[in-house]
Amino acid sequence: MITNLGQIYDELLFRAGKDLRGGYVTPETFNKGIKTVNQRYLNRLVDLFEKNREITSDLQPFIKTLGSPQYPALNFTPVFAGDSKKGGYADIPEDIWYEASSSYLELLNVNCGMETNYRSVEFVSQHQYDARMRSSIISPVDNPEENDPILVTRNDKYFIYPYLPRITFTYIRTPNIPYFDYDIDNGIAVYLPPGSVHTNGTVAAAGSPSLSVEFEYPESCVDHLIDMIKTYVGIGNQNQWNVETQMPSKV
Repeated sequence: MITNLGQIYDELLFRAGKDLRGGYVTPETFNKGIKTVNQRYLNRLVDLFEKNREITSDLQPFIKTLGSPQYPALNFTPVFAGDSKKGGYADIPEDIWYEASSSYLELLNVNCGMETNYRSVEFVSQHQYDARMRSSIISPVDNPEENDPILVTRNDKYFIYPYLPRITFTYIRTPNIPYFDYDIDNGIAVYLPPGSVHTNGTVAAAGSPSLSVEFEYPESCVDHLIDMIKTYVGIGNQNQWNVETQMPSKV
């Protein structure tokens, strides 16, 4: 069972020993590889999400919802106080990778009572927003104020029309950047998991904390991650005649 970067590194060396001339992968190269693969694999999961509109178990660790028990809702400031027709704006979350969905709670007065209804907020591009607003002047049925509100990105802000004080906002967050920290023992890189300390001063001062950060992907992804790291390493692994020693595998 492979669960941490130390085991992933060892498995990579094993596979590289069979498939790459020379076989050794330095910790520095490994760190470059895991950083790159970390982003590429999440992009692959996002592509699957865009295609199927389903959140897989592999993607689940990166789903974040503002307006859930864990995180406050996304709050908007009105462009002009007291005039909801001018819309509102909010800062884009710093850790956002991909927008997923958003909604708000609508309160309805029904038979002298109160009912609630969840309504969606539609993400639109700038040109879609412009077209929608032009159409709303001619045809009231297209006016976002009369139907579902729309959300558009402008620079580092979200702009919502009409103004809503807050919405529930679900997105795919940026993954933590993995990092392999280590000591050298008899010429071999020894992985230092998070929470451990350097022991011999070969890489950092003895007693200083490890800077290691693990992948956040579930174990089911590890085999794919190793193959992608091996491909990354193999492309840059050249012999003395500057000939690549491995053809990139299709992963």
